[in-house]
Amino acid sequence: MANIPFPRGVRDLMPNEALFRNEVIAKIEGVFRNMGFLTIDTPSFESMVVLNAKNALGDEGKLIYTLDDKELGLRYDNTVSLARYMAMHQELPLPFKRYYTGKVWRRDEPQKMRYREFTHIDADIIGGSRANTDAEVIAAGAKALEALGITDYSIDINDRGVADLVFEKFGVPKEKVTDVFRAVDKLYKLGEGKVSDLIRALGLANELVDQVMGFVTRDGTNEEKLDYLRGILGGGKGCDELATMLQLLPSYGLRGSVNLNFSIMRGLDYYTGVIVEYKLAGEDQKDSFGAGGRYDSLIGTYNNGKSMPAVGIAMGLDKILEHLKFSGSIEYTYAKAFVIHVKDTNYAYGLEVANRLREAGIPTDINMAARNLANQMSYANSIRVKYAVIVGDVEQNSQKVKLRNLITGEELTLNIDEAIQIIGRK
Repeated sequence: MANIPFPRGVRDLMPNEALFRNEVIAKIEGVFRNMGFLTIDTPSFESMVVLNAKNALGDEGKLIYTLDDKELGLRYDNTVSLARYMAMHQELPLPFKRYYTGKVWRRDEPQKMRYREFTHIDADIIGGSRANTDAEVIAAGAKALEALGITDYSIDINDRGVADLVFEKFGVPKEKVTDVFRAVDKLYKLGEGKVSDLIRALGLANELVDQVMGFVTRDGTNEEKLDYLRGILGGGKGCDELATMLQLLPSYGLRGSVNLNFSIMRGLDYYTGVIVEYKLAGEDQKDSFGAGGRYDSLIGTYNNGKSMPAVGIAMGLDKILEHLKFSGSIEYTYAKAFVIHVKDTNYAYGLEVANRLREAGIPTDINMAARNLANQMSYANSIRVKYAVIVGDVEQNSQKVKLRNLITGEELTLNIDEAIQIIGRK
């Protein structure tokens, strides 16, 4: 069928792509487990009451996929589900560190690297000291990138709570602050001129617009920017916690750069404190590998207003895969060996050999189609397996196998245990 309907904004993966994807997930999850994060599971859809509670997603709520009965919707991200989960499971010990890998859905207009279905790998900490947990979560995302060989990254950090205080100090009307945040969040894509126009369109005076733009485009070292903040606010808890978190991050031995960037605002309304984005260093890259922040008030949305400290990041698996050029991966199968039988009467012995290899922990495939020896060998090469294990009458009668390395062409006749030793080598 040449014209099979296929949804926009989604994609199929070929076996080599899916295998590569699974290995990337395993590496990222391995980092999170190594740092003590637990794992949980939540449904792919939530009640629309949960998704829309107190406008949790703000303007982004319009992108939710609602199901037929309009009472349920596909999750927009994994954070709202976690907040609902924590409100329902208050018996959990705090701090509660969790990671989770799951698909999320957004009814967005598809474009390059912007899908309607994609995968986030989250790491969150509920409870605990603000500066300590901020640093731990931010470092977890950075270590995940490093585990994938991505070391030329930068971490852009801001604090929505501190920015809120700065705008209040400037005189931005309280009811306009969220709209200013949303405008500033477009700075990287639109540029200073257009963002200034967006803020001015909110009814702010030119002098106030200049103050806001001067703040969000502030340059300098992290310490110089902290001093600038203290000069505006006269110090305070927010500045102190931000400074402490920045002092803790070098202890993790991160290989990327850490930058205070007052223009990072993030589009979601539930952020209350530190916000973070991971990008390639020194490149004009609008898309990030991951992002997140602190959302202390979100759990209270589902918990009778009782807030809980919470911070998390979500690594964008699809963008990471594209950066790693996963479509060009040559690894096609998990199998390290492919068992070939010369004649139909050799299949039972071939199956015995395959199961011996599997029991030894060697992923093994076996020919199950009516193919001659040449076609079986061709198939083994097509799936890029390393070893062909050939059994015919001679091998069956002697309880041995012919082991061929399909990369080097070397061929040996061995007993099964000897073959296991060679195939099982790293």
